[in-house]
Amino acid sequence: MKRWWLFFLCIGCFRMAAGQNTIGLPRIINYSKSDFQAGTQTWDIEQDSKGIMYFANNEGMLTYDGSHWKAYPLPNRTIVRALAIDTVDRIYAGGQGELGYFAPGPNGNLVYTSLRDLVPASHNKFADIWRIEIYKRSCFLPGFRPHLRIPE
Repeated sequence: MKRWWLFFLCIGCFRMAAGQNTIGLPRIINYSKSDFQAGTQTWDIEQDSKGIMYFANNEGMLTYDGSHWKAYPLPNRTIVRALAIDTVDRIYAGGQGELGYFAPGPNGNLVYTSLRDLVPASHNKFADIWRIEIYKRSCFLPGFRPHLRIPE
């Protein structure tokens, strides 16, 4: 009798554990490299005011609107390590030896504008930009000593 009791107790516990309620939990979807057709590593993630997601990836900046992926490589075709979005949804991107922003062009597609010329000559030879902060219409690069400020 004790064995049957233990058997039914174990079956009941497994059944309750397998049927956990998922109400209130966010839906998680995992995407593979073949889904977004870009690099395997993603370094930073941002979301704009319209809900579009932006990913700093080994092969450039990726966008995802909920159904479609699109890749935007940097002009020097290097890794994008950092992203930041300002109040007008301009997407700043920093990578290996490159800094700039993506903004919609006349046809609505994102167009890259380099800000590398605004970096002072004393700091113009840099490797990776790991972090970008936006504050009061200025772009700050905390990885430099002293911190660099790029005005709008």
